[in-house]
Amino acid sequence: MSKKVEMADYIATNAPLGVTQGSTSAPPAAAPVEVDNTTFRGIVSGDAELNFTWSAFLIDSLVEVGCTHAVMCPGAQMAPLALACRANPKLKVSVVIDERSAGFFALGLSSVTQKPTILICTSGSAVGQFYPAVMEANYGMIPLIVITADRAPENQDRSSAQAIDQIRAFGQHVRASHNIQLPDASIDSLSPLVSRIYEQATGATPGPVHVNQAFRDPLVAKLRNKRPVPTPPVVSNPVLTVNADHARRLAESLAGRRGVIVCGASEIDEPGFPAAIYELSRQLGAPIIADPFSNLRFGAPSDVPVIARADSFLRATRFTETHKPDWVINFGGPPISKPVLTYLQTTNCTEYIGVDPTNKWQDPILRMTEIVRASPESLCKALVASGALRAAPASWAQSFAACDAYIDGLSRSAFDTIFWEAPILRRMVQATPEGAVFFCGNSMAVRDADSFSGRTDARLRLFANRGVNGIDGSIGTLIGVAAAQRPKKTLSVIGDMAFSHDVGSLQLAGDLDIVLVVLNNGGGAIFEYLPTAKTPEVMDFISPPTLNIGLAAQASGWRTWRAGDLAQFNGALEEAMAARGPCLIEAVIDRKESVRQHKLFWGAADGINAIIRLRGPEGMTITFGVPQITDSDKSAVEFDPNITD
Repeated sequence: MSKKVEMADYIATNAPLGVTQGSTSAPPAAAPVEVDNTTFRGIVSGDAELNFTWSAFLIDSLVEVGCTHAVMCPGAQMAPLALACRANPKLKVSVVIDERSAGFFALGLSSVTQKPTILICTSGSAVGQFYPAVMEANYGMIPLIVITADRAPENQDRSSAQAIDQIRAFGQHVRASHNIQLPDASIDSLSPLVSRIYEQATGATPGPVHVNQAFRDPLVAKLRNKRPVPTPPVVSNPVLTVNADHARRLAESLAGRRGVIVCGASEIDEPGFPAAIYELSRQLGAPIIADPFSNLRFGAPSDVPVIARADSFLRATRFTETHKPDWVINFGGPPISKPVLTYLQTTNCTEYIGVDPTNKWQDPILRMTEIVRASPESLCKALVASGALRAAPASWAQSFAACDAYIDGLSRSAFDTIFWEAPILRRMVQATPEGAVFFCGNSMAVRDADSFSGRTDARLRLFANRGVNGIDGSIGTLIGVAAAQRPKKTLSVIGDMAFSHDVGSLQLAGDLDIVLVVLNNGGGAIFEYLPTAKTPEVMDFISPPTLNIGLAAQASGWRTWRAGDLAQFNGALEEAMAARGPCLIEAVIDRKESVRQHKLFWGAADGINAIIRLRGPEGMTITFGVPQITDSDKSAVEFDPNITD
């Protein structure tokens, strides 16, 4: 008897699901084995039933430990895994033809569910198409479990079709890489391995895990017997805390002094964190400079000085020179805003504390004096519980709040009449349903979200691919976000270049309720604010896309509008919000006028400079008026953020 038949017998006798046990009498003579010559591409023949049973055990084990979604890209070699996914009724399965789109679609799913999506492809170049999404998941700390089907070892390095070296294909961009052996009698060993894989994807520093699984042909099973999956090992992740003495020492170093709490672009995944950080702000009398993607701007209590306009008013040199903090405590990594980072970098504070439970080193400005590896929520509560906190003088936080209100007022009045990015972002954020995710594309779109989103009474969650900050994969990620939060309507803003990068993902939308606004400002408008703007080759960087945005969306089943002024945009947004299915609004913006409006808006810092000149460091708490500005009060408002994407 061959080893292949022995392994098949082992699986059958140990897999009662779908198998009828016979009597103890001698079994009837076996029927001739049917050879599937249509799919055999190998050198050594395998066992299709064993391939399926093994794959089903792997997929079912992943579902048992917590996975809820799978994204599959069709191909011959991944057939056992595809059949296994469809055989599990608990798993929500999506089929995406293009692996690059699929990777970002899975990223969007995981960003909302906060559980690893199973991402599957066939062998060969398909594996490489996942690379951009894997890099984003790595640096963005998004959990993914990437399963790449592979050819058998004997097919490698001999010019067999779709046979490449896939082992550790993603290098240092994954938390771990597992090359699983060909299916055999060791199937029970998969259960503890799956628990380990899930822990690696969801641990203190979440991210992608790569599983490479080879199969021998034939690949399509007929009987499709499954083995019951045992209860997987439970992995408990302890909450990292600080002891009482450490908390008291930190509290005493902050108490009564002027400081700022900075919440960066990485959202803290702890349900009690918002309430804890708001209470810490109250106790310290400290403003919270909240990046839009910290999501602390939305639904914040009115008595907490949550600052949403720091990107604008921290350009005012008289304010920054007279409001240097004694300490900084940073949660959620660095913020997006260059003016905020510049302000923090030029402080002379004695304590610059980073709070981060992951193993990442998030100090781009090289200012941190202490990094606390603890749960942000638990640290906030420990500081409050220490009893050692005292508030700074009330005028400290009031000055920040006054500047915030001043810029917010300008945004809602003087800068809300021209058709440019500011009124578009404000209307989109205000229209986002309570508790929903708003997806934002990269480059200028995220910076406009920072400058113009403001605050809302509703709790929202802004999300962007801020791991490696690329503009690719925006539409795929958006649609993954929408699929994960169905039936809520998903809103999004991206640029025209980001749209062109990922136009192939439009076909994934199906009947999802999406309102996507594409800012068509004639190409890479961000280069108008960089040194490239002053070169004769500037249009090589701006590169206006030649794609017809509306027709491309219509070809994939989207309903579309084209708006060239605020009245048209308001009407289109109202109709799109009332409509069902995917909707796209192309906002046609004059790029030169947009640049002018941005610089005028940032120039509002001159008004703050003038108020402080006339009324002293706390003048902003007295008035929000715009006095006559002299040339000596003008700050350098030429925007040069030195940004890299």
